[in-house]
Amino acid sequence: MKETQAISLLLIFVLSMLSHPAFSQQTRKFPPNSQLGNLTAVAFPHFTINGQQMTMGAGGQIRGIDNMIILPSTANYIGLIRFQLDTMGNLHRVWILTPDEVKEAESEGQQIPKPKKRFFFF
Repeated sequence: MKETQAISLLLIFVLSMLSHPAFSQQTRKFPPNSQLGNLTAVAFPHFTINGQQMTMGAGGQIRGIDNMIILPSTANYIGLIRFQLDTMGNLHRVWILTPDEVKEAESEGQQIPKPKKRFFFF
C-alpha cells in the first residue's frame, strides 16, 4: 500500500513539473508568406504598416506576444509585427513580435523595416 502511494505521489510530482509553463514555451512558426512590418498607427479596421494604410479583412486575427488572440478593436500596439495578407490584399493575420523573435529575424538576415523619419519645415 505504501509503495503504491509513493509511486502515485512521485508520478503526480513529475507530471506537475512537466506541465510547468517553462516547459511549455515554444517558438512560434510563422507562415512562409508572412512579412515583417512596422506598425505605426491603429484605428480599427485601418492599420498603417510600413507607411501604407491597410484594412483588416473579414475574420482577421491579431495575436499577441503570448500567441493569444487580441480583439482588433482593442489593439493599440505600435512596433514590429509580422503580417499576412489575404487574396484581396487585406490584412488576414497580424502577430506582435517578442524581442527574441525580432532578434531571430535579424539573425536570419531578414530586413527589418525602419520607421520613416519625418521632417517638418515651418
